[in-house]
Amino acid sequence: MYSVTRVRGFTLIELMMVLTILSIVMAIGVPSFNTMIQNNRLAASSNDVAGALHYARAEAVRRGRAVQVEALDNNVNNGLRIWFDEDGDGAFDDGEELRVVRLPVSAGVAIAAKVNDTAKTDLTMSYSPRGVVSSGDAMTFTVCDDRSGNHGKQLNLLASGLLRLTSGVACN
Repeated sequence: MYSVTRVRGFTLIELMMVLTILSIVMAIGVPSFNTMIQNNRLAASSNDVAGALHYARAEAVRRGRAVQVEALDNNVNNGLRIWFDEDGDGAFDDGEELRVVRLPVSAGVAIAAKVNDTAKTDLTMSYSPRGVVSSGDAMTFTVCDDRSGNHGKQLNLLASGLLRLTSGVACN
């Protein structure tokens, strides 16, 4: 008599069923994963703007002197430079830079700044030693990506120096 040995493994039909189920699960999961990545990019960029502004305010209070925040290369999308005027000449000089924050950190994310509802790319502002915005102007930073709809984030900088974050802002 012949003895039948059982071979362990998968049949072609079992393998095809697993691949079919896996492809269905991937088709459902990948679009929501892309949305999650885009949302995280927006959050990271808005957190970078907020972090830069919080840092500038804290440095102004800590030093007891005004600290300036300005757009790099006259465009807020390039980043923000935080500096204090050590020699009192009103102009940025070497050695006065405290921190540079490159913006946006994520591809496909754009940042728009408004001062008193007027679009500004060449942002310049300062915090007083008390931590308030020296100019007293209302500033808004809107962080958007290439999606349409209400996916953006908005940072409202109050004259008191505090920030308010609003999610679900409409982007153009």
